[in-house]
Amino acid sequence: MSFLLVLAILILSISTSTAVAKKYQPEISGSIEKGDRLYSDPGNWENDDPLDYYRYDKQWLKYRQKLAVGEYYYLKVQRQEKIYEQSQSYNSLNLETEANYTFYLNDKLRNRFKVLVRDKDYLEEKYDYKDYQLARLQYTLQYKRNKIHDYELILQKQWTQYQLSPDSDYQRERIALKWGWKLSQNLELNSKIQYDWQRNDNDSSRSNKDGRKISMNFKYKL
Repeated sequence: MSFLLVLAILILSISTSTAVAKKYQPEISGSIEKGDRLYSDPGNWENDDPLDYYRYDKQWLKYRQKLAVGEYYYLKVQRQEKIYEQSQSYNSLNLETEANYTFYLNDKLRNRFKVLVRDKDYLEEKYDYKDYQLARLQYTLQYKRNKIHDYELILQKQWTQYQLSPDSDYQRERIALKWGWKLSQNLELNSKIQYDWQRNDNDSSRSNKDGRKISMNFKYKL
């Protein structure tokens, strides 16, 4: 896949910058989380039998290295498992690896490359046809025009492959443009225009999809 070539170039670019990073200490962070959730019938208070119940385990570990002012990279691995009592078709193990490399081109332009690889396995054998592998490549270009206006361009490509159902494979692309406008010390506006499209093989059992979105947000300090 072409995303593997991009990932190799990204790792090579990061490795060539490690000499510059000697004056910055690397950071390692992580988390271990366990929990559960109980689903019950809201209309029957006398019946204590739950509709469903699941428990989950989630762990992640992250290594972050600063290379220079405004330049850094990180590598993150994550594992998450969900087990249901009733809806066993959702029992799954999710493994993810994420890489991020951010750097400045100049005092106004900032680049960010992000790669995500996911392997999701459904634990019940009769549902293993839903197992899939996903790879996502995202590029972000940030431009700070001045203290009032800033812009952001996001380009994203995603590949999804099903191990036992190749006719369900698809690719998804996204382009988005963000615009930030600081009207005053107390008022900020943020807008976003986004377009997504999903394309499948000619023999795919999935339909092609196109989506558009526009949003406007504001923040005002009282």
